[in-house]
Amino acid sequence: MRQDRKTRLLCGILLLMAAIAWLMPLAAAELLFSRGLLFQVERDGEPVGYLFGTMHSEDPRVLALPGPVERAFVESPRLLVEVNMDGASLLASVAAMLLDDGRELRDILDPALYRETVATAARLGLPEAALRYYKPWALAIMLSLPPSETGLFLDLVLYRRALELNKEVAGLETIREQLDLFDSLSEEDQVLLLRDTLNNFEQLPTIFQVLLDRYLDRDLAGLVEINQQLLGGSAEPLVERFQARAVDERNRRMVERLEAPLARGGVFVAVGALHLPGEQGILRLLERRGYRIVRKY
Repeated sequence: MRQDRKTRLLCGILLLMAAIAWLMPLAAAELLFSRGLLFQVERDGEPVGYLFGTMHSEDPRVLALPGPVERAFVESPRLLVEVNMDGASLLASVAAMLLDDGRELRDILDPALYRETVATAARLGLPEAALRYYKPWALAIMLSLPPSETGLFLDLVLYRRALELNKEVAGLETIREQLDLFDSLSEEDQVLLLRDTLNNFEQLPTIFQVLLDRYLDRDLAGLVEINQQLLGGSAEPLVERFQARAVDERNRRMVERLEAPLARGGVFVAVGALHLPGEQGILRLLERRGYRIVRKY
């Protein structure tokens, strides 16, 4: 598998994690930190870092950092992202997507769903031979990816720029921790996730466009509101079962791991935008630990 394909699959995992976060059942009218993408974190009146909400997109308007974000990024000697995007993480992400028990995908899906999966994948240029050993959750990721020309999503661009600028770079989570969230799904839930992806396949471009518009407008409450409308789909029970681990638990874990870097200061933290708002979001959790949050953009 080519390196750019591996990179895109890892970004796909991040995309699906973000999509799950976007399905949080929050009340938009009462949403804490409902607007903004860049927030300064202060402790005892002194700035100690920045929180920047990303969207896993290669759209040029997303990749072109606004002035306040660019300045904050350049002046920060350390970058923290959700997960390290080095070669080892890329290889681990690909390996974890494959069945390792001797079965093939056709042994898991019913014949009709298998045929639909093959037909949909073919529209994206993925032949049946390439799908035989993927887990259902992995195919849900692959089929959910927006069309890509470069494979350079915002998170990856920030990661590579930080390395070029000799910044310290680290992940708040390991790739194994993220992948375990999917592997912990029952096979029934994995199939449900794939089926829901196929059911919404035709609407995905429209959904991505609306989400992109809200992101560019820095409208976190709008993102939440839009995605609440998706909760009526067949995956709603899965979202509810998965939310506690994939969203709330991850937010708490990331905040705990932010304590030491924030104590050092000079850290720029880039995570999926909708990990930030809400009562259980990272910004509110930091407030509870005594930090002051100031919106900068």
